[in-house]
Amino acid sequence: MTVDPRILTLPGSANVRDLGGLTGADGREVRRGRLLRSDYPGFAADPEAVRTIGLRTVVDLRGRAEAKVESVDWDDHGVTYHRCPVSAGSADSWHARYPAYLTHRPETVVAAVRHLMDAGAQPALFHCAAGKDRTGTIAALLLGVLGVDDDQVVADYVLTEGAVEAILERLGGHELYRTMLADSSVDDQMPRAEHMQGLLDFLASQGGAARWLVDHGVPSEEIETFRAEMLV
Repeated sequence: MTVDPRILTLPGSANVRDLGGLTGADGREVRRGRLLRSDYPGFAADPEAVRTIGLRTVVDLRGRAEAKVESVDWDDHGVTYHRCPVSAGSADSWHARYPAYLTHRPETVVAAVRHLMDAGAQPALFHCAAGKDRTGTIAALLLGVLGVDDDQVVADYVLTEGAVEAILERLGGHELYRTMLADSSVDDQMPRAEHMQGLLDFLASQGGAARWLVDHGVPSEEIETFRAEMLV
């Protein structure tokens, strides 16, 4: 099996990859090494791994209780840390009602995206617990702004499939996640193309990723600067 070159193999994490290398607007390439998506970044136990990536910023999409269960002291690494708790509220996000992330407390989504779009804050990594649902939603917004087409966004999302078993094994070591996932099988947690396509269809109904962000308070100038910095 050919391994996608955007996937980073880092001990302590099972689902790290670069958003760079995808094709964006006008056939330009998304710049590599600037934006990384991840499951919980356990790789940070090795300071050399953090230095190799050159991380400046981490955006944590988890809630307060999750952050208490697993945490990295990013100050020790000289990395700026932001927690932007993305939530679907009462919606069942585990079964991929991803648009709920954008309709329940959308300000947390906007805050996460703005931190990540800041070129001065990059290289930046964003993560949740598994690097699939909340992380996939933020990735879809960033890639949509850069003009990456739906097929590539979906394919990037589905790449998490190979990491699901390892992620669930790690999560099973914590009572919080054991309770959350008690009625969920490995198959339930697999990323399915139609789940991400549902989010992309929702964004299309709102005028696209950039339009949704502008409508929720992101200055259009920030979006244009992000595109100029990230497309080569």
